[in-house]
Amino acid sequence: MASLRDKQIASLKRMLNLNAPLSKSSLNEPTWKALVYDRFGQDIISPLLSVRELRDMGVTLHLLLHSDRGTLSDVPAVYFVMPSEENVSRICQDFQNQLYESYYINFISAVSRQRLEDLASTALQFNVVSQVSKVFDQYLNFISLEDKIFTVRHQNRNAISYYGM
Repeated sequence: MASLRDKQIASLKRMLNLNAPLSKSSLNEPTWKALVYDRFGQDIISPLLSVRELRDMGVTLHLLLHSDRGTLSDVPAVYFVMPSEENVSRICQDFQNQLYESYYINFISAVSRQRLEDLASTALQFNVVSQVSKVFDQYLNFISLEDKIFTVRHQNRNAISYYGM
């Protein structure tokens, strides 16, 4: 039986495969993409996938959402972020600046209707509706440290690190 950690890794790999099931052809010829995450997304991914595994999944760049990022108009972006107001605002700013070829937005936990409407209205306003390919709630709001050890404490970032426990 697959562990919770194995299932979380499988969910992350499916997300990095643009939310399509993994196939041998997708592993042989991955779609090159940028991964944009917030600190929570980084904390979830880092104990599960190495940089090499990210590269094997087609991730050429992994960037923090709130860092200065340049335009990559021929590359799709996979977002993995909490559905906070400031994160949604920053994604809307990315729409406005048309940073990427297409947008695959994956929220770590459930996104509210209001924030979804904010994304939709901004996409309409800046004419990027056709570039927003998928929006998903991933429900991966926990950190798998080992097969039988995980944590769900995200309120205090310092408390969720392995060393902070």
